[in-house]
Amino acid sequence: MWIRGNSGAGKSTFLNTISGIYSADSGRVLWGDTEITQLSKKQSAEFRLHYCGLVFQFFELLKTQNVLHNAALPMKIARKTSTEITARMAELFDAFSVKHLMKKRPQELSGGERQRIAIIRALANAPLYIIADEITASLDIKLSHAVYEYLHDYVKRADRIGIFVSHDPTIARYADSCYTMHEGTIEQCTL
Repeated sequence: MWIRGNSGAGKSTFLNTISGIYSADSGRVLWGDTEITQLSKKQSAEFRLHYCGLVFQFFELLKTQNVLHNAALPMKIARKTSTEITARMAELFDAFSVKHLMKKRPQELSGGERQRIAIIRALANAPLYIIADEITASLDIKLSHAVYEYLHDYVKRADRIGIFVSHDPTIARYADSCYTMHEGTIEQCTL
């Protein structure tokens, strides 16, 4: 699902609300049988850890940790084994062509490299839901296509849900549906 709209329309707030980072002012947010609006902060964080892959607009990488530790953080918090972490990270770092960056710190990377590390971190726990804010804003057109293709295949192959806020029209080729936000309201649009 692609969500588009002008700056200030409420897209990022919408993503933060449906993922339980922000509390909803009213209404309900349901993911399958889980009502996010009824969860405690701790339960909401657990839900995100195990079911949501979040890609933040400004990456939110830890400057004190190298790239590998940043990307593997959700798996470590979820208490995955070293073997599971090593295998998953090798697969994702290879898929996003950033294996050579594992030991670097985020501040040593370009914006596009940081963006791909943030995507890997979001995919670390093989989430059911990918929720991404401007996922290709720092990527060139070739890398944008590669990222969208990977995520489109991931969503289709594993029967997942992807919700992507983006100003990048490249996503239209990969999205199944499109919505436009106007000052906090959302309506379906044509791809």
